[in-house]
Amino acid sequence: MNKRIIIVFTFMLLFLSACTKNKDESKTIVFGDKTWDSIKVHNRIVAFIIENGLGGYKADFIPGDTIPIVNGVMQGDIDVDMESWHSNFTDIYNKGISSGKLIDLGKNLPDAPQGWYIPRYLVEGDNAPAPDLKTVQDLAKYANLFPDPEDSNRGVIYGGCAGWGQMKVSQEMFDNSGLEKMYNFNIAGSGTALAATMSGSYKKKQGWVGYYWGPSAMLGKLDMVRLKGSEYDPADVNILINKNMPEKAPDIVEILKKYSTTVDQNNEFLAMMDDNQWTHEETAKWFLTNHEEIWTKWVNTEVATKVKAALK
Repeated sequence: MNKRIIIVFTFMLLFLSACTKNKDESKTIVFGDKTWDSIKVHNRIVAFIIENGLGGYKADFIPGDTIPIVNGVMQGDIDVDMESWHSNFTDIYNKGISSGKLIDLGKNLPDAPQGWYIPRYLVEGDNAPAPDLKTVQDLAKYANLFPDPEDSNRGVIYGGCAGWGQMKVSQEMFDNSGLEKMYNFNIAGSGTALAATMSGSYKKKQGWVGYYWGPSAMLGKLDMVRLKGSEYDPADVNILINKNMPEKAPDIVEILKKYSTTVDQNNEFLAMMDDNQWTHEETAKWFLTNHEEIWTKWVNTEVATKVKAALK
């Protein structure tokens, strides 16, 4: 073989080897994709920033319910939980923090509301059927307004979703109020299923009562009232990371420390997502495109410039 050809061939092999090595050296950051939309959008906002603004990273997403995701962060299978809602499972959270397996970077959004809601048209207006329905205890008088589609003799309260940390609080609320005499307690299989029961009843101007939370597209679009006595303690919606993240990706940790949004901002992008039938990725790009004044505070100028260029 000609010596020049050998040299060229060797150079090509070295070049291909270097490219493969650089590709392999990209660190994968795994986000916990819990079952509701806002966290999935937050995950993809961060993913877009780190993949396009930092370089050397790629994002992956593991779906799951609240408790499995948090356990995954503690075990190191998941790197980031963008919405902890750990007020709903303080025992696990405290164990993770005290053991050093979890690091809490602070609030993503402040004091998100959650509790049992009913449509406002049931209690306000000239034709409101239950103007004195204000508390959980008052529900005992109005089971007929919330008929269970699978049991016409009883009302139904939608307590939340299977696998969600809030279910313990919702179940205790139901058990301690004596409502089991006239209501069934329904546990939805997913956030989508729970939202469908609310929106379906609302469109028909029928009764609906159950657990919901903000930020959410539903509370952004439907006029709902939270019942007194059903208020959860203000939710801690924080960003949790695995203990190894400061060493694995210190630049990402610095961004996450600054990452902060409001309930109104979340309601806005969730309503836009619902109205336009966008994917979580499309919604994340919309947020980054339309709210530079928010996310550019989380990153330096160089990163911001690269992200803006990638959005064009």
